[in-house]
Amino acid sequence: MNITGVAWHGYVLPFRCGYVTSDCRSPVRHGLLVFLQADSGLIGIGDASPVGPADKIRVGEFAAALTELGPQFLGMDVAGFDVNALSTPSELRFGLETALLDLEGRTRGLSVAELLGGTPCSFPVNALIACDDTRSAASEALEAVRQGFTSFKIKVGRGTLDEDEALVSAVRQAIGPEMKLRLDPNQAWGVAQAIESIRRLSRYDLQYVEQPVAANDISGLARVRHGVPVPIAADEALGTRSDLSRILDAEASDLFIVKAARLGGLRTALDVARLAHEAGKPVVITSSLECGVGIAAGT
Repeated sequence: MNITGVAWHGYVLPFRCGYVTSDCRSPVRHGLLVFLQADSGLIGIGDASPVGPADKIRVGEFAAALTELGPQFLGMDVAGFDVNALSTPSELRFGLETALLDLEGRTRGLSVAELLGGTPCSFPVNALIACDDTRSAASEALEAVRQGFTSFKIKVGRGTLDEDEALVSAVRQAIGPEMKLRLDPNQAWGVAQAIESIRRLSRYDLQYVEQPVAANDISGLARVRHGVPVPIAADEALGTRSDLSRILDAEASDLFIVKAARLGGLRTALDVARLAHEAGKPVVITSSLECGVGIAAGT
């Protein structure tokens, strides 16, 4: 089965209540879908969007890369197409691999999970609280409880520690003591600030805190991990298999946030998850704010 057509289409999806983190604020999510057609007439679809809400400029860069590379894909054997050989952003490789797997699955009548050696199953997911103020955050959390969520992740690190505590306290009061609560500062803190903040916020019974310091500060992440009573998760710091090894060697993380788009594809993400489990570290699988296509692939 060979590729006979390549196409892509940008999309813009509104966030229900906006998306606010320590490093960005956006009312919408910009993304890019990629389509690969085979000589059988079947079409595979993948989400090749930048991690996060992105913007038109970044999506345009991805589209430009596909404009340049697309003609090279024509005539290629679907089964022999190695996306890891491409010098493209990891998210583009994720989208292309997903489209290839989608094509193969449609051809063989199998799900992508089955193609990769697994079986389709259900699993719990967390509700994301990324609001401007405590009242909105508490309202969002209450609505999520009504919808059946039992785990919540709050974006923090936008303001002072007092403001963070007010936000975390409001959500904890809204969801009650039994629900799981996670925090994500998105690299907002320095080491000393992270230790102070996590120690103070630990009174709200936190399950873990994601990436409190800069992604490239592995030694700093280790110091935070050993200086607080809450488990620490590596997120932005985990972009390759080599990153996993560095974090493990530094004893810098209790668990890992695995994003297939950041890692460049599903096979790489599965490999990283396997290696983490072999090292005795739990993993949390999450999306990168993709549309339904990317979420279905990454989970």
